[in-house]
Amino acid sequence: MPIVMSALFKIPLLLLTAYANFITFTSPNPRTPREEQSKYSSVKYIVQQVRPPWVRALEKTLTQSFIIFEVATIVARYLPSPIGETILPMLAWRSTDAASGVRLTSTFFAGTFLCLIGGIMRIFCYRALGRHFTFELSIRKNHKLVTDGPYSIVRHPSYTALIMVTIGTLLCLTGTGSWLAESGIMSTLVGRLLVVVWAAEVAWIPIVMVLRVGTEDEILQKEFKDEWLAWSRRTPYKLIPGIM
Repeated sequence: MPIVMSALFKIPLLLLTAYANFITFTSPNPRTPREEQSKYSSVKYIVQQVRPPWVRALEKTLTQSFIIFEVATIVARYLPSPIGETILPMLAWRSTDAASGVRLTSTFFAGTFLCLIGGIMRIFCYRALGRHFTFELSIRKNHKLVTDGPYSIVRHPSYTALIMVTIGTLLCLTGTGSWLAESGIMSTLVGRLLVVVWAAEVAWIPIVMVLRVGTEDEILQKEFKDEWLAWSRRTPYKLIPGIM
C-alpha cells in the first residue's frame, strides 16, 4: 500500500509541474509590433527573441506530453489487469515491468519545488508588469519602469523564475524514477535523439536569459536614465538577492 500511494501521490505533483510550465512559457500578452522592438534592433536575434514561437510551442508540447505519459503509466499500473496490461506496453520500450520504476524520488521533489516557486513568481511578475510584460525585448508605447512587487527584490525576477522552472523541469522529467528514465525510450536511437534535443533546448533557455539581462539593463538605463539609476541603487541584484 505505501508503494502504491507513493506513486499515486506523484500525479498531482506532475500536474503542478505541467501547470508551472504552461504559465512560464505562455506569454500573458500578444506579440509586440516591430516598431516597439526598434530600440533592440541591433541586439542579436537569439537574445532579442530567445526562441521563435514555433520552437516555444514545440518544446511546450513535448514537455506536456512527457508528463502525460508519466501520469498515464502510473494510472495504468493500478487499473484492472486487462486494461492495464493493454496500456502499459504502449508506454514502455522495454518490459512492462519498467513501469514499476516510475516513482517519487528526492530529485523529483526538488524539481517540483523549483517549478512551483518559479511558476508562482512568474505569475507575480505578469501581474506587476501588466501590458509591459512581453517575451520579446521591447519598449512599449507609454512604457513605464516598474520597480515595485517582485521588481523591488531583484531587477529581473521573471528571469529568475524562468530559470527555476527550466531547471526544475529537467530534474522532474529526466531524473531517476521518471518516465523518461525508466520507460526505456532512451534505449532507442530515435528516443535518445528526441530527448537530447528537447533537454538541450530547455537547458539553453537559462543561458540566454543570463545573456539577456545585461542587454535589457542597458536599454532601460538609456530609456529611463535617473529613474533606472535610482532603482538599480535600491535593487542592486539582477537575479538572486545577495548573490548576483
